[in-house]
Amino acid sequence: MSRQLSKGDTIIELVLAFAIFSMCAVTTIMILNKGVAVSQRSLEKSLVRQQIDSQSEIIRYLHDTDNPKWDELKTMVTVNPLPLAGSCPSIGSLGGGAHGFFVTPDDADTDGFVIKKAVSPQYSLPTIHAKIDYDAQKSAGIWVQVTKAENKGGNPLLDAYDFYIHGCWDSVGLNVPMTVGTIVRVYGN
Repeated sequence: MSRQLSKGDTIIELVLAFAIFSMCAVTTIMILNKGVAVSQRSLEKSLVRQQIDSQSEIIRYLHDTDNPKWDELKTMVTVNPLPLAGSCPSIGSLGGGAHGFFVTPDDADTDGFVIKKAVSPQYSLPTIHAKIDYDAQKSAGIWVQVTKAENKGGNPLLDAYDFYIHGCWDSVGLNVPMTVGTIVRVYGN
């Protein structure tokens, strides 16, 4: 063969080079996308954790200051709190015997707080991440349930209540919902 006939790259070499470049570009974009999704989930979890911590602090405050709302919380005892498994509970499953609720500060209330039941319209499934809008007094994916943990009869000073505080929301890149929860135990009447 003469040198004149073999000038430049063949079509196969060009297609192969383009395929390798495309594969590298797609792999890089996938890695970057996964990194952004992990960062977003981490941020969402931090924000929900702050909301859950605020609910636990409000509950402790109501107990420690003998606020009249504490007595109202004790009447909302449920026997079987909802588990955090599978999908987020529907709005209807938090009402009735489940006694789902959340607590918001309210200057208009004489006790300074309002206990809202986790039923529509003040409770909804979250669109971004689980949160409580304290201004609108609405919850999106965060609810609390209380069970009587110890001393089911007898001296009320020995009573113990477990507050199950849950957060549940759909996140980017996951087939199952993200869930965060904690249990706050409060002793005494």
